[in-house]
Amino acid sequence: MLAFGRSYECTAEPAVPATVAWGTRDRMLPPLQAARARRRLPRATHMALRGCGHVPMVDDPALVTRVLLAGSASGLVTSAA
Repeated sequence: MLAFGRSYECTAEPAVPATVAWGTRDRMLPPLQAARARRRLPRATHMALRGCGHVPMVDDPALVTRVLLAGSASGLVTSAA
């Protein structure tokens, strides 16, 4: 566990497609954090979850489901057998 006020930094690029979804009404993680995520993960898909707070799966489960399914489908590789 990290001590209060300490952080870590990951410098690697994800090896798989990544989606970062942010609740527009999140009071725990301010918009500054979303901007930082965009800078550090420029190839990721970034989505604003309109009207959602810090726990978007409670605020709008259908929206979160759509985002998860769309993100999962974008990384699928199919082969003709």
